[in-house]
Amino acid sequence: MDTPAPRSPNRVTGLPPGVEVGPLGARLVAQVVDLVVPAVALALLIAVVPGLAGAGGVLLGLFASLLLTGWLLVTWRMFALQAAGPGMRLMRLQLVGFTDGRPIGWARFLARQAFLLALALSVVGLVIMVVMLVRHPRHQGWPDQAANSVVIAQRALAPAPPRSASAPGQRGEGERTEAPSPTAAPQVGAQFVAPQSPAAHAEAAQVDAPQSGGPRVETARVEAVHQQPPEQAATGAPRAAWSAALDDGRVLAVEGLVLIGRNPQPQPGEEDALLVKIADETRTVSKSHLALGVDDAGLFVIDRGSTNGSVVTTLDGTSVRCAPGQVVSVEEGAIVSLGDHWLEIRRSLS
Repeated sequence: MDTPAPRSPNRVTGLPPGVEVGPLGARLVAQVVDLVVPAVALALLIAVVPGLAGAGGVLLGLFASLLLTGWLLVTWRMFALQAAGPGMRLMRLQLVGFTDGRPIGWARFLARQAFLLALALSVVGLVIMVVMLVRHPRHQGWPDQAANSVVIAQRALAPAPPRSASAPGQRGEGERTEAPSPTAAPQVGAQFVAPQSPAAHAEAAQVDAPQSGGPRVETARVEAVHQQPPEQAATGAPRAAWSAALDDGRVLAVEGLVLIGRNPQPQPGEEDALLVKIADETRTVSKSHLALGVDDAGLFVIDRGSTNGSVVTTLDGTSVRCAPGQVVSVEEGAIVSLGDHWLEIRRSLS
C-alpha cells in the first residue's frame, strides 16, 4: 500500500494544512460587534447616569454596570474556552494558540486584552501595531505575538492532549508518549544522553545551509556518532534510516543525537551531538529548542524546555504538544513545529 504524501505547513504562514489566517475585514467587523455592548454601557455611565437624580439614576447606573460586567465576563469565557467571542462567531473566526490550535485559556486571553488596551490608550502604539499587523504573514499584532495566539478562519479545534499515565521522559517498547495532563509538572531542562554502542565510530559532520532560497543558516561542525545495531551486522537485514527535512531545504540524517535551535548547546554527556543552528529573525525558536534521536522503537523528539514549545502533527492532522523533557515517538511523515519553523520526519530502508 502506498504511503500517503506528507502534508507540510504553509511556507508563508507556518500554519498546518487547511488552516487559513482570518481576513482582516472580518476581524474588524468582529471587533466592532464585541464593542457595541460595552460602548452602550459606558455611554450610560458617563453621559446619562450623572444627570439623573433619585432612584431612577441609581437603577440605571446599576443596570449599566451589570451589563458591562456581564458582557466582559461572558466574552472572556467564550474566548478562553471556546476560541471565539460573539463577534468572531458571527464572522466565523477563531482565536487559537499558534502551536496547538486550541483555545488560549483565561490567563493568556486576559494578558492579550490588557496589552491591546494599553496600546489603544497610547494611540500611537495602536497605529504602529496595526501597520505591523497588516504586514505580518499571519496578521499577528503585538498582543497576539505575546500570547502566542493567531486569528484563523473557523474550523474544528485541535483535540486536547490526552492524559498520560506514564511518567514524563519514559516510554515502553513501541509505546507512543503523548503530552501529560496539564496539571502535571513538566521536567524542564531534563538531560538526554546520546546512546552509545560498541560499533559506534566518530566522523566529522557538517550541516550545510542551502545555496539558494530560504533564510541564511549558520552551521556548526561537531563529531557525530553513527550507530550500527548488532543485529544488522549479524544478519545483514535492512534497517530504517531516519532523516528530518527542515523548512529551509536542508535534510538531516538522524543517526545519533541531533540538537536544533538558534544556538544549541549540548549538556554533559552530549558532546557527540550534531548541532544544527536555525536563523530565526522572529526569535520564536529557543537557543536549544529540540532534540531528535533514534532507538529500537524508531525516531523520537524531546522539547528542551523551549519558550514557545514544540508540536508534533501526524498525517491524520492530530497535533500533540511536547511537554518539556518528555520523550515523544514520531512517525514517518509527521510535522514537528518549533516556533515559526518546522521540520518533516522521513524514513527510508537501507
